[in-house]
Amino acid sequence: MELHATPEEVNDGLTHRQAMAMPYLASAASLAEAAQAANIHRSTLHRWMKDPVFRDELERMRGDAINLAYAELQGIALKSVSVLADLLDDPSPRVRNMAARTALHNAVKVKEARENHHRLDLLDRAITLLKKEM
Repeated sequence: MELHATPEEVNDGLTHRQAMAMPYLASAASLAEAAQAANIHRSTLHRWMKDPVFRDELERMRGDAINLAYAELQGIALKSVSVLADLLDDPSPRVRNMAARTALHNAVKVKEARENHHRLDLLDRAITLLKKEM
C-alpha cells in the first residue's frame, strides 16, 4: 500500500502553512516574535516545534541566515578597515590617535581570536584521536 501526502503537506514533510511561515520564524529573535511575524498562534508554533522535521528545517534556515549575515559582516569589516586606514592619515592629531588606538585594539582582538581558534582546533584533533583509541 502506497502512502500519499495529505493535500496540506508539501515537500520535506512540512505543511504549506509551515513552509510559508518558515522565513519569518527563522529570522525572529524569539518564539513570541516568530509567531507574531508569521501570523500564527504561539501554541501552534509550540506544537510545530515538537516535530523533528519542522525543527530540522528551521535550524537549517537559521543556519543559512547566519551564514548570510556573517558574509555581510565580513564585507563591512573590510570596508571598515579601509576607512580606519584613511583616518590614520587625517590631519587632526586627535582623529589619528583615536584611529591608531582603534586599530591596535582590534589587532589584539583578532590575534586573540585566531589563537583561540587554533587552540580549539588542537583540542578537536586531540578528542578525535582519543575517541579512535577507545
